[in-house]
Amino acid sequence: MTSTWFGLETARRGMMVNQRALDIIGHNLANASTEGYSRQEAVINPTEPFTEPALDSWVTVGQLGTGVEVSSIRRVKDEYLDNNVRRCTTDSSYWEEQLNVLQLAEASIAEPASDGIGDRITDFFTSWMNLNNNPQDSSVKAAVVESGDSLASLLSYTYNQLNDVQDSIAVIDATPAVAGGKISDQVGEVNDLLVQIQDLTDSIVRVYDVGQQPNDLLDQRDMLLEELSQYGPVSVTFETVNGMPTGELSEFNFLGLDVSQAGTSFSLTTDGADISLAITGGADDGSTINLTGSAFDANLGGSILGLERARQNVLDYMSKLDDLASNMESMIAGVGVNFFSGDLSAGDFSVDSAILLNPSLIDGTLAGDVADLRDVQINPPAQPYTFEQYYGLLVTEVGSDVKVAGDMYDNQSAIKDQITSLRDSVSGVSTDEELTKMMQFEYGFQACARMVTVLDGMLDLLINGLID
Repeated sequence: MTSTWFGLETARRGMMVNQRALDIIGHNLANASTEGYSRQEAVINPTEPFTEPALDSWVTVGQLGTGVEVSSIRRVKDEYLDNNVRRCTTDSSYWEEQLNVLQLAEASIAEPASDGIGDRITDFFTSWMNLNNNPQDSSVKAAVVESGDSLASLLSYTYNQLNDVQDSIAVIDATPAVAGGKISDQVGEVNDLLVQIQDLTDSIVRVYDVGQQPNDLLDQRDMLLEELSQYGPVSVTFETVNGMPTGELSEFNFLGLDVSQAGTSFSLTTDGADISLAITGGADDGSTINLTGSAFDANLGGSILGLERARQNVLDYMSKLDDLASNMESMIAGVGVNFFSGDLSAGDFSVDSAILLNPSLIDGTLAGDVADLRDVQINPPAQPYTFEQYYGLLVTEVGSDVKVAGDMYDNQSAIKDQITSLRDSVSGVSTDEELTKMMQFEYGFQACARMVTVLDGMLDLLINGLID
């Protein structure tokens, strides 16, 4: 049979449960604005009844309840939404990095502008037309040299600006390694995140091993996984045994490569043209991903691939500028005037030094032939464009690439914000809801405390009243 103190113990358990629930609510309210925090709630269950049916047990008409307990502290989380947020983060970062780089490239070209390359090409051929009208006029020859020098200088400056943009992404030197740049920095950040995730996983496993719930540590790991997803797609599956989590990551892939084992890291290699990401350690030790080629076919995404795609675009812009300069040099030389010299890609494209010092060396009788090149299609013949049209094509291409990247980034960011808001509506802290629960558990505590007071009065009457 039950003891005299049975009711007191039941009420005490009620007070303790309500107090624990209030503690959890206080933790939620304190972290209402904490990034990555998932609200927690007490899982409240009745304790074992008195008594359990057995051969030698005392049996009543019905089992007596013994109160309540907090069986666990649950973290409110939807893993499906987390996976979607990580995927959207990967897609958004892919276009964001492209947009940032391409906007720099667009600013380097600076078109349309009154003193841009397009206008200077026009001024250059106009000066040759003027010289054709006055073949021996030294002042007109000087104007030809001045316009040519201005065009060569702006072409060189723009090319160098674009080269600086691509160097900011990846510095390619003579060794198989990438010497520096933003891609290299991001790979270093990925390696740091992998170490942090592994360390947190070890701590989470130890907490699970002693039968506790590492909610705050799990939030920290989820934040690191989301941060990692900025750089490339992350695929993760959490291990369970008999339906209970262990804290281990049974599957953990980054850019399609297994990074679940401790000590796994990435490095960049290059053959001078393509950049590859190599993995060291883990199940995929020694595997590589060609960021310049095959990775795009896999539709992976992430900022690392976004940077490499943008770098390829910038290299294409530089190649078109170099084509423009080299064709201008060779086609003018083809009519008998060695006006330009050097190589734009080597950084020494300019007006021939002798002509630059002495404009009178220009053969004015050939000025008409040079002026006519304005309407001639450049080499190779597969490019049906004049110099001005070819440069206009480049400007259009840059503007189009920027617009596509901007539109895609806006679209992916909107999707990410929507899914993040949906996730936060599930996992985030609502202060109104927490305050409502606070009053609920406050009244529950007061009711249990009142029960203790009533039982105390009854026991007082039973013990002291009978003696009187």
